[in-house]
Amino acid sequence: MIEPIRRTTLPVLQLHRYWFYGAEYRGVVVRGAALLVAAAALAGCGGHAVAQHAATACKLSPAGRRALRHVEADVVAIRRAARLPAHDTMHGDAATNRATDAFLRDVETAPIDNLRRNRLIDHAAAALVGTCQLCFSSLEAVRPVITIRFRHGAGCAH
Repeated sequence: MIEPIRRTTLPVLQLHRYWFYGAEYRGVVVRGAALLVAAAALAGCGGHAVAQHAATACKLSPAGRRALRHVEADVVAIRRAARLPAHDTMHGDAATNRATDAFLRDVETAPIDNLRRNRLIDHAAAALVGTCQLCFSSLEAVRPVITIRFRHGAGCAH
């Protein structure tokens, strides 16, 4: 005959299961918490470099300020031309093409740093969205992304 399980052994078995499975679960939680702490610590590394770069903003010469005003006027001309109805959104109309050409010429010859040049191209491209796809592509093509990324020519232009 099989002897029935006594009531005194059940809590011991349940306690053993709790500690066994609870230990596995606690290990996962501890490892996860340690991983989160390590990720937070690594995320903070190197965060001060952007603030230092922003603090060394270039001061424009009087010629640079004149050129910047001229390029900003070209952006306004692009916005004005983009409001006109265009029958061909691939090529745009004549006013959009003239304004984009003038902008490209002026932004290339302006004595400004590449970060400002890139931001001005952002504004001009935003004005051209949906109006002239080839003009938009030409603006994207002249971005100084590589020189900004590797800091070649990203300093102040004099």
